[in-house]
Amino acid sequence: MFKRVLMAVAVAAAVSAPAFAEVSINGSAEMDLFVRTHQAGAEGTTLAEEIAIVVNVDGKDKLDNGDTLKWRLAQKVATDWRYDGWGGREAWIGYAGNWGELRFGTQFTNAYLTLDWPYGSKAQGNLSADFGAVNDKWKDAITYFSPEFGGFNFTLQYKIGADTAEQNVPAAAGKWEIDQKTGAITQGKPTPASTKGATLTNGYDIGINGAFGPVAVNAGWQRQNDAVFGQIPVAAGGSGDVIKLAEVANGSSSDVYFIGARGTFGDFSVKALYKNNTWKATGEKLTVDQYLVGGTYSMGKNAFSLGWQEVLDGTYNGKDLDNSVQQVSAQWDYSLSKNTGAFLQARYHMYGNDNQLFKVDGSAGYKTSDTLRVLVGTWTGF
Repeated sequence: MFKRVLMAVAVAAAVSAPAFAEVSINGSAEMDLFVRTHQAGAEGTTLAEEIAIVVNVDGKDKLDNGDTLKWRLAQKVATDWRYDGWGGREAWIGYAGNWGELRFGTQFTNAYLTLDWPYGSKAQGNLSADFGAVNDKWKDAITYFSPEFGGFNFTLQYKIGADTAEQNVPAAAGKWEIDQKTGAITQGKPTPASTKGATLTNGYDIGINGAFGPVAVNAGWQRQNDAVFGQIPVAAGGSGDVIKLAEVANGSSSDVYFIGARGTFGDFSVKALYKNNTWKATGEKLTVDQYLVGGTYSMGKNAFSLGWQEVLDGTYNGKDLDNSVQQVSAQWDYSLSKNTGAFLQARYHMYGNDNQLFKVDGSAGYKTSDTLRVLVGTWTGF
């Protein structure tokens, strides 16, 4: 009798217990040890390391109507200069169904994700994704992912931004100053009344993706208004002009668009990408094109990759610059397990005469010196 009572209590508890949403932890751990030449402030070779441990906490719950509520909280641990707090990397809530998926919160931009992988893989990401007018993440984003339509899908992303109206700044009296030599007290010039223009730091990101058998194509466009981000040139151009686009100014914007294709044919995979960057500010405009090609041959546990990228000479206010960057890259991958791989990577940069505009891999921007980075590392997923 006592056993039957215990069994009845256990069954009742199981039936009445609340159902919890599914929660999982996943991520990756990467170790990079590398040497780089001609770093800022030093002509010699420097040794450095980077430990990147990404922790994603994902959750989802099946709703009564058949849709799914999803969320993610992500952090990049041991990288104190980037995403070093919970939610600093990603923090969003989404809703998914046969109509697509909608997300709200801190997210990577879709343009950056595409440029970073697959096009930026195998040592090419520093120019394809990290360089240029593309913004990698928006903290106030709304993103829509469409379902598949005959092999195609599209993404729409909007950055809400801070919309402020035009403001009148009143005049201010000049500051009183004391002459340290004579002790005389004088009043400086007054500041006249002025108008601060309206700001709208919003952004847009549109992507189109398609698959045709072994070949995939990707195209995208992104705009960020007012606050100009990305790697912005700030040094003098070949004409002696000074590029001021690093300043955040009313009416400034950054645009990037790209188109790429990639495919896998047996043990070979190839990729190609074209990307255009444009920065605009009041009376200032800089346009820079770039492209890349790359290929990989896989053989058992080994994979060998070669790549070429070029940032072409830019155009600043209608004047041609001599600021190209050419990169040749190579990588050897070796599988250590189903979750872990080791790699040896090298990339070599060659610069135009105005190379100080574009400083990659921490280079000091020497006009006559190419730069090299050689890296060995491991990556594991969990």
